[in-house]
Amino acid sequence: MFNVNVNAASDFLDVGMTSNGIVGIEYLKNEGSRFKVVVSKDSEKYYYDYSGLKKEYFPLQCGSGKYEVSIFENLYGTTYKLIKSEIIDVNLGFEYNVYLQSVQNVCWNYDMSAISKAAELTNGLELTADKVEAVYNYIIENIDYDYKKINNIDKLYVPDIEEIFNSGKGICYDYSSLLASMLRSQGIPTKLVKGYSDNVNGYHAWNEVLIDEEWVIIDTTYDAVKMQLKALSTIEKNINEYEAVRVY
Repeated sequence: MFNVNVNAASDFLDVGMTSNGIVGIEYLKNEGSRFKVVVSKDSEKYYYDYSGLKKEYFPLQCGSGKYEVSIFENLYGTTYKLIKSEIIDVNLGFEYNVYLQSVQNVCWNYDMSAISKAAELTNGLELTADKVEAVYNYIIENIDYDYKKINNIDKLYVPDIEEIFNSGKGICYDYSSLLASMLRSQGIPTKLVKGYSDNVNGYHAWNEVLIDEEWVIIDTTYDAVKMQLKALSTIEKNINEYEAVRVY
């Protein structure tokens, strides 16, 4: 992906929550520095941009075992310097814990308006399916697709669910991050998935939600657009119409 100039440095990992499926990165530098975090296990590699301005958490979504976590600093163009790389042993507790956590691209906390709304929407509901439907309906009815944003998106972009919730608009990445955050806050394992769909042109993002021990595909972006066009849709999508490339 990029050229590497090796140079080791100090510790940078927070491994206190690896049993929950996440690892923290803290390598604080001046604003303007650019970094890549690489999390790999066996043949799987996930690449993330990192600002160097605060601690951020990243998912360990490839199951228990040995992971290599590395941070690279951008020197120029596509040339990066290896700052630090460590091998960590991960022993997950609950198999789906990783899909309940707050991570870089599904970032939430209980003080957020979107998370308070999730609690309000699900209050008094007992069945997971009913809770999911309540949050799903709110999103497709209140978040509009942002056609202007999709044409001006920065490649370093990660969703801010408070901005999305308060503005009432977003792109597919935003929809999927918002749904994942709201459902995770209610203890419902939810994946943010990137890949391709027969229903959408180009790279896309959607969710898989664990309902009654089965992963169900939900595409709030597609359904919100259909609603705006006054077309009907069903909450559960056909797995054969979706091809996952990355899962968070």
